[in-house]
Amino acid sequence: MAFVEVSPIEEETTATKNVTMGEMGDPVQLKEEGNKHFQAGETDKAIECYTKAIKVCKDKNTQAVIYRNRSACFLKKENYTNAASDASKAIDVDASDIKALYRRCQALEKLGKLDMAFKDVQRCATLEPKNKTFLETLRRLGAEIQQKLKTTFSTDSRVQNMFDILLSDEADKDTKEKAANNLIVLAREDAGSERIFQNNGVALLMQLIETGNTEMILAAIRTLSGMCTGHRARATAIIHMVGIDKLK
Repeated sequence: MAFVEVSPIEEETTATKNVTMGEMGDPVQLKEEGNKHFQAGETDKAIECYTKAIKVCKDKNTQAVIYRNRSACFLKKENYTNAASDASKAIDVDASDIKALYRRCQALEKLGKLDMAFKDVQRCATLEPKNKTFLETLRRLGAEIQQKLKTTFSTDSRVQNMFDILLSDEADKDTKEKAANNLIVLAREDAGSERIFQNNGVALLMQLIETGNTEMILAAIRTLSGMCTGHRARATAIIHMVGIDKLK
């Protein structure tokens, strides 16, 4: 995804402008220093200035601007979690902060949270319906979400088909071995493991174990192992579903 460059030097709200320099002091100066560093390509120094400004700033509107600016820095650093977090803090102050909304959209897309990213850019397009960047992002994300849904449905169908073959009395040995291997490979991928889990896969794998067939038992155990690897929450859920006694 090509990011649309947005300079963090942005006009402050009327409420922010009404705050006197005496009240703001260092936060304003630190923010301006951060802006200069950002424009000079010194992202780390900009983050440092913005962070200091946030700590001493007492005005929520000015603080929101600083969070929004720091979000732009984190986008440049490809630290998408922090970019989304900072943008959210700005949005908490002003739900119509279009720059913060779009930055969060960019970060969320990179984090794979397409539905949430779509909602943010949808809000942006509502606020500025003629903005070509927002409209293009809205179209592209919509297409990506649709493709993801198609892939999910396709994977669900494949998972069910594999189990149908493995639990069938009519399928021949070679067909069952191929289905078992495909299931094991699918379980090694996080997305595949999740689809198996969501499609009653644990119960079906237990049925394979209960057949007493050595090859089916081995395939089921290897699939369960793949589903548990690298995903603590899913592993815990599987242990509870299977039962400790059956794992001994």
